[in-house]
Amino acid sequence: MARQPHRLLHLVEADHPSMPPPEGVALPDQRERGGDLSALACAAMLDADDANTHLVVVLGPGAAMRRATELGAGPAARVPVPFGTPHATANALRKVIDQCGVRFDACIAWSAFAARTARLTGFGPGRGDFAPLLEADPHRPDDEAARLELLKGKPEHRDDLLALATRAFRAATAPAALTTEFATDLADGLTRGEGDPASENQRLRVALLADPARAGAAALAWRGAVLAAAASRPITLMLPAGCAGARRVGRLPGAGTLRLEIDDEPLPQRLARAHAVLATYGRKPHEHASPGLVAYALSMGLPVVADPSQLDGQHPAFADGVPEGVHRIHESVPIEIARALLEALEVSRASV
Repeated sequence: MARQPHRLLHLVEADHPSMPPPEGVALPDQRERGGDLSALACAAMLDADDANTHLVVVLGPGAAMRRATELGAGPAARVPVPFGTPHATANALRKVIDQCGVRFDACIAWSAFAARTARLTGFGPGRGDFAPLLEADPHRPDDEAARLELLKGKPEHRDDLLALATRAFRAATAPAALTTEFATDLADGLTRGEGDPASENQRLRVALLADPARAGAAALAWRGAVLAAAASRPITLMLPAGCAGARRVGRLPGAGTLRLEIDDEPLPQRLARAHAVLATYGRKPHEHASPGLVAYALSMGLPVVADPSQLDGQHPAFADGVPEGVHRIHESVPIEIARALLEALEVSRASV
């Protein structure tokens, strides 16, 4: 007898200007919200799997649902995130699940926040047993941890679910990149000189890969590094939409060669317009540029300035060491970050 297709529930997130910071400030193991990388990973699995029935639910406001749609996740429903907490989100998610009237075979959470919300809702073993839970966080993919939780519940069709977990892990480690249509349009625009940063007095674009650290030595280090690099050549510093540090960055001392720009484009389009990427690190985990984000930028061929100690063992892309595209910083001080950033820009200019 042919196996019936699984009915899969996907929980995704996406960036949006009003995204609140992670819940609380005292949790040492708090991870970042899923952002665009969550929706991209889900889209990658949907593209590769047409044998199952999928329902995608976005956690966030309406802007997040529109963003997830643009990124290819195709959400069918949305759950608000009251106060930015998984507990309040779980209450709202439970109502959506009840309204569906469907018993799902598995729930795939595409971020750490989504996974915590799913557990509080009743997915996973020993909670409400709605369905087995597969956690596939593209920021820090962990195939072993996801499988261990799946096996705790001793679900039916275990072999099928383990195969499903493998496919989800594969999507988490290789999220969807640019759509073919957008990549073609971008290439045509650059050929005509439209939007090419190098055509404006050799101005180069540096993208902050994540919201920068709020204060302290780390914040002073990367700000000083950007100013030092701008003293060498004109630079546009691209800040992600909803960047909590936008006002602080705006207080950077005036520099005729430095321009600030809030870029609210989705992650693939934003990075496609950059010449180099700066991965900043703060004291709290949600202030980090995650290993998954660094790996994604590298997959698009961008040079990335990053601390290799924050990457080792954190993502399959770095299982064999830090790849060539990473320009290493050894200390979080302005001169060290500026050196690595200037090296990355030289590599980018040579390829333009």
